[in-house]
Amino acid sequence: MLELLRTKRLSSVVLPLVLGGVGVLFLGWAGLSRAPPIAYPYQTELSDAPADAFKQGASSENIGPLKELSFKVPGIHRPVAEALIARDADGRAVPLNWQNYVTEPVLAADLSSAEVNKVMAAIREHVPSEAVVLSWWDLSRKIRLISGRQAPLDDPFARGLLLPASWSDREMIVRDRERGFWGANVPPDEGKTFEKYIDALLMNERDGAAALAALQPGKTVYVAVHLSDIWKIASDRPDRISLRYKDFPGSVSHGVIKAARDWMTEQKLDASFAVEPVGNAIRIHFLPKASDADLLITKLLPFTTSNPLHLKNFKLVYQHRGFWIYQLTADAA
Repeated sequence: MLELLRTKRLSSVVLPLVLGGVGVLFLGWAGLSRAPPIAYPYQTELSDAPADAFKQGASSENIGPLKELSFKVPGIHRPVAEALIARDADGRAVPLNWQNYVTEPVLAADLSSAEVNKVMAAIREHVPSEAVVLSWWDLSRKIRLISGRQAPLDDPFARGLLLPASWSDREMIVRDRERGFWGANVPPDEGKTFEKYIDALLMNERDGAAALAALQPGKTVYVAVHLSDIWKIASDRPDRISLRYKDFPGSVSHGVIKAARDWMTEQKLDASFAVEPVGNAIRIHFLPKASDADLLITKLLPFTTSNPLHLKNFKLVYQHRGFWIYQLTADAA
């Protein structure tokens, strides 16, 4: 899915070799079993974080002890990704931020504490306490913990984790391992409801809106999505949606956008795309299949074939960087 390293960070030659190569984590022996150890392409470290590591804003209350989660691969001195983790009242892991030190997301997209606080404050401001917010499981946990709003969706299978392409040959063991961490303490039945949420985002706008409203009948429903959600869906349902990306050096400008359009013309791609600043470049997320532009998740995000302000069943109430928050209209049910 993703293959390049950020120019200002690690070597574009060394790290993919390491990610795909010699990183091995040996599991302990189970009893007297002589089964061979499972080889993971990375190691994780979970350590105590300072109490002030998460700069809480006005919307935040005491979120309890914090842990720093680091992902490391042999041969690289610094972690390839880090996150700050809290625990909610049910013991579920809540990622408060995420920092990748490579261009390819290591399980999740970049997200700063400042951005989280800004969006959580906006949700507390725009979403009434009696309403519900439907969102991806990791965002739902942040909303419940920090904003104090009802965000009922969660997933015991931790679907949508983003794996570097170099880990593809060990995808199943990585997903199984991470599911044990991120899916812990989530009742199995919640996975069925979350699957319906994914199904709704892959429908057209009208049908998807009705399916979302049906998840919380009689409630005022809001939907919070992030640009990375479309990658999460593509990760879980590669047979239903196709997504690619291309990086172009420079900041967001007319010239860079023109270069992106020229590249797509050269590649004979008549594709809907969304623009995201990434370090010293911009990333073009594009849909090779024209029909994917009609999916609800695409329409809720700033793709070139979408206009979030002109949706019939969703009213835009807040937008910040990759986050888009909508209220389902009364006729969506």
